[in-house]
Formats: sequence, structure tokens, C-alpha cells
Amino acid sequence: MRFLQKNKKQTFMQGAMILVAGTLIAKLISAAFKIPLQHYIGNTCMGIFNSAYQYYTIMFVIATAGVPVALSKLVSEANALGRGHEVKRIAKLAAVVFFSFGALCSVGLFIGADLIARLSNNPMAIEAIRAISPAVFFVSVVAVVRGYFQGMSNMIPTALSQIIEAVGKVVLGLLFAWFAGAKGFDDPMKAAFAILGVTVGEILAAMVMLIYAASASKKSYENNLNDRCRSYRELLRVLLLTVIPVTLTSSVTSITTLVDTGMLVRRLQEIGYTLQEANALYGVYTGQAFTMFNFPQTLITALATAVLPAMAGAYAQQNHTMAAKNMGSAMRIAMLIALPACIGYIVLAHPIIELLFAEDSTGMVDAGLGGSLLQVLAIAIPCVALVGLTNAILQAIGQMKVPVITMLIGGLCKIGLNYFLVGNPKIHIYGAPVGTLACYTLIATLNLIYLKQYIKLPNIDKLFIRPFAACIGMGAVAAIVYRPLSETLGNAAVLPAICVAALVYVILLVGLNALERDDILMLPAGKHIVKMLRL
Repeated sequence: MRFLQKNKKQTFMQGAMILVAGTLIAKLISAAFKIPLQHYIGNTCMGIFNSAYQYYTIMFVIATAGVPVALSKLVSEANALGRGHEVKRIAKLAAVVFFSFGALCSVGLFIGADLIARLSNNPMAIEAIRAISPAVFFVSVVAVVRGYFQGMSNMIPTALSQIIEAVGKVVLGLLFAWFAGAKGFDDPMKAAFAILGVTVGEILAAMVMLIYAASASKKSYENNLNDRCRSYRELLRVLLLTVIPVTLTSSVTSITTLVDTGMLVRRLQEIGYTLQEANALYGVYTGQAFTMFNFPQTLITALATAVLPAMAGAYAQQNHTMAAKNMGSAMRIAMLIALPACIGYIVLAHPIIELLFAEDSTGMVDAGLGGSLLQVLAIAIPCVALVGLTNAILQAIGQMKVPVITMLIGGLCKIGLNYFLVGNPKIHIYGAPVGTLACYTLIATLNLIYLKQYIKLPNIDKLFIRPFAACIGMGAVAAIVYRPLSETLGNAAVLPAICVAALVYVILLVGLNALERDDILMLPAGKHIVKMLRL
């Protein structure tokens, strides 16, 4: 199998911005799926949908989560050292191994759907699990192609595949859900038809990625300075030693989320809620609050994806100055996204949720629950951003075991808190976001303590203090603008409030000198932006 690469070289920040843009577009498109889907199928059916999706996620993580990271790391290191032939050999090996493993995981998820759903005390999710099971194989195809191109510092295929996945999910998922509703199917079957859109979206993405890889112009390896190339056996050993800890790191989060999926519904039933009521509460938490909470995190993930090959390449060449510079830029940009998202959600969570999602008509869910859950989750956003970045950086510099250990500690903390808090009738579903906050705060702290031993951390003033001050001003403006406008526009007043607040945020960032000139210079049209801002 021949993976090919365009000749144009992207800088780390240009690649990051391509991924951020692609992720943002994909998320906006996905919002056009989950938001109307929530309106159409209701909270109970949405709870079934999200339960099945979490079971798929754990299998997806086992099969593919470590693949793009490991491939991008190994490819970027080999390319930095001038081993062009080895780059192609790594890609071929990864394709054979992980395509096969992805197929086995898909079959396992389909066959085990009944057992998985019953063990989690949610038999309503069986058909939805089966409908999404084929997606695991096609994700493995996408993951290998993404990993290769990311290692070559080309983020376009990753961004492109994200958009295709989202479009397929929106168009076909809503169409399938409409068909199931028109036929009068029950909630489990409606959820199964809706989630089938995810599977078809992954099939489309895999097809486009393979076409992209086959049709791209042949890469002329500028750094192909020697013919040194390790054997397939040695490369397989190195690949697995890289994939396994990365997969374990990702699996901790997915496993704890999977435990959450079963635990939350079960614990809610144990304190007196029916299965339908428990699924409705879980549906509000995952379908409304967690959907909005994940939105800024996906942008941070794009930064982590871009920084890993840049860090790995710099470390392979023993260029610690460049590694520290890339890390500092990524962390500062991450906080410029995470902090305003945190404050914005705290101030405007309720109108955002009420604008985007339908009210519960069954009486099973308290009014305003989604907004209140989002306000708690919002506090965790900066910590989740730091966890994503520090995990990628630790993996890039060869400290593969550290994220596994810290994620495991945080995951156990989350499981313990969720069990006791959700099982308290006075707290119930509110225990879930509290557990998430404690989990990621602990992991971020441990990662930063360990990372400090290997690389100089960025200055906390421009990393956190000045952006946070700008966010406080932004939040105050958002509240001031929203309140009078809401009297005439209702919840739609949140849109002009966000626009005005965003403008004020940029002005305050410039006024407080919270932006680094070198970071902006690495952006597309960076010189023009620096000149305009007079930095």
C-alpha cells in the first residue's frame, strides 16, 4: 500500500490551525445532527443513543486510538533523521496490522452487543450497538492514513476526514432517524437507525482517505539522506511499544466513561428512578451538557495532534529549544480557547442549552438541568485542555508510561466520586460533572509536575493570568449585553452577546499584552496580523 504526501511543508502552528478549522467545521456540522436529533427522538432515546456510542467508543479506542499518535511520532522521527525508506515501511506495516485488528474489534462488538448491554443493565441499547459496530473497522482505516500524514506534518487529510464523517452523520443519521420515526419504531430501534449514520459517515471518510492517499503526488523525501531502514520485525516491536501505552492512556478515559455509562443509569435506578427516567437524565447530561462541554475540547485535541509530531521531530534531533518553544505556543493557544469557553459557559450556560435543545415534555427532567450541569462541567475545561496537551507532549518526548499512570489515577478518582455522589438522592446526576472536574484537575496537576522535570514550562503570566483577566471582562460584558436583549429576543439574545463578548475578549488580550509575538508569526498570515496588532 503506497501512502503519498504533497510536497508543501506546514509549520506546526499552520498544521494546528488547519486542524482547528477542520474540527470547528466538523463540530458545527455535528451540532446540526445532535441538536435536531435531541428534539426529534427525545431524551430517553438520546440516552440509548449515547449509551451505545460509549460502548463503541471503548472498542474504537482499543482498535485505533493509539494508531495516529504512534504513527505520527515514528514517521516524524524517521523523517527528521533522514530515513525516507523507513517512513514508507512503517506506513505499510501499520496498515496490515491495524486494518486486521479493526476488523476483529468490529466483529467482537457486533457479536457481544447483547452481553454488553445486559451487563450495563440497559438492554434497550442492543440494536444501537450492533448498528454502530462496523464503524470500528472503517475508523481503523482512517486512523492509519491520518497518522501517516500527521507524521509528515500534513494535517489536511485529518481535517478533511473529520468533515466527511460529520456530513455523513448529519445527512444520513437524520434521514435514518426520520425513517424509523415514520415507520413507528420504538425508542431502541429509532436510536439504532440514528446511530447508523455514524457508521456510514466513517465508511465515507475511509473511502475518501484511501483515494486521497492513492492519488496524492509522490513525496520526494527531502531528508532522505541515507538508506538506513530497520527490519519489519524491529519496526513492529517499536510500533507496538508506542501504540500500547498510547492506547492505554486513551483507554483509561474511555473505560471510565464506559463505567459511567453503566454506573450512572444503574445508580440512578438504585435511588428510585425508573429505567426510562434514568435514561432521560443520562440523555440530558450526555446529549446536552457533555455535548457542549466537548466542543472546545475538540479544538484543543487538534492542537495536541499537531504538537506531537513537531515535538517528536525536535527531540529526535536533540533540539530542546525548539521543543520548548512548540510546547509553549501550544499551551498558550490552548488556554486562549479553554479559558473563554469556561467563563462563557458559566455565564450563558442556561440560555445556550435552552436555545439549542428541546425542553423535556415528559416531566422526567427538571427544567434547566442541562444548563446547571454544563456550568459545573465548564470549570473543568482548562484542566481537560492541559491534560490533552501534556499527554501528547509526554508521549512525544518518550515518557509513554506517565500519562497511563496519571490517567489511571484520575479515572479511579472519577469512578469513586461518581459512585458515591450519583448514589446520593440529593445530588443524583450532578455527581457526574463533579467527578469529571476532580478527575481532570488531578491528572493535569500530576502531568505538569512530571513534565517540569524534562522541559521548561511556559511563563504562567501569559499562559493563564492575563488571558483569565481578559475572560473576566469578557464574561461581564456577555452578561450585561444578554440581560436587556433577552427581554425582546429571548434565548436568541445569547448570539449577539457572544459576538460582542468575543470582540471585547480580543481587545482585552491585546490591551493586556497577553499575546506572544512569536506565536502569531507562526500562524497563516502571521506577519500581517502582528503588523495590524502592532506587537
